[in-house]
Amino acid sequence: MTVANFPFWRVVPAEGFGPADGKYILPVTRPATVGSEGAAHVMGGSALGAVIDALELASEMPLLWANMQFLSPTQHAEELTISVEQCGGGRSIGQWQADISVNGRPTHRVNAAVGAREPSEHVQFAVMPDVPAPKDCAIKPPDHNGFDDNLIGQVERRVAHVDEAKGYEAAWTRSKAGFAIDAAWLGVVSDFFLGAHTSTHGGSSLDTTLRFIQASEPGWVLSVTEYGAFDRGAVHGSARHFSEDGKLLAISSQTGVLPRIPAAG
Repeated sequence: MTVANFPFWRVVPAEGFGPADGKYILPVTRPATVGSEGAAHVMGGSALGAVIDALELASEMPLLWANMQFLSPTQHAEELTISVEQCGGGRSIGQWQADISVNGRPTHRVNAAVGAREPSEHVQFAVMPDVPAPKDCAIKPPDHNGFDDNLIGQVERRVAHVDEAKGYEAAWTRSKAGFAIDAAWLGVVSDFFLGAHTSTHGGSSLDTTLRFIQASEPGWVLSVTEYGAFDRGAVHGSARHFSEDGKLLAISSQTGVLPRIPAAG
């Protein structure tokens, strides 16, 4: 088992550019991917974490929200090229956009906002459900894309409650390396969306959105996933992500393509 001790979604400035110039590279390592070694691809959450890192470096502001479209596959990618630029907003809150490519081929498109309006008051309306603590929950089995040395091997996951008839799952996730729970890590965690129901296993994401609220100390994150519907071969749903002490950390949503149903006869 290989556990990455350095955040595998962290970007570096592209050659010839500075940290604030908006041009970055994500060197793709095995922990950022899912799938077997011969057919590995960058997990959507890793790409989202990388673009969040790039946005925060370029803007020097914290993320508010980011929406990512998945345009084309990333199998065998050795690096992702990320370009970010401000397209609107002001000094305290900025609207940004980003593009990710592999060898010049577009793979992801992102719209986002960063910043904060201060002073402000923090008010939380969402309440974490009453579920068992991680130590009292069953280990969540890895899906078919999971191996000890890829992204699935970087996390511990435990199921607190599941009701497939209602499209509901509450699951705990923790980084084995003890990474801080920041916006980028929550982007990674939020992409376990398609693992919350047996009918979605093996599906693929069309988009993902993360609305970041606050960071937390390293530890467990409870993701409460609620599917709204399966329709036209797609699943639509959302999730709320809480710290162990009940703080709302982020809200995410996603549309994914369901696995094909075998044709009759």
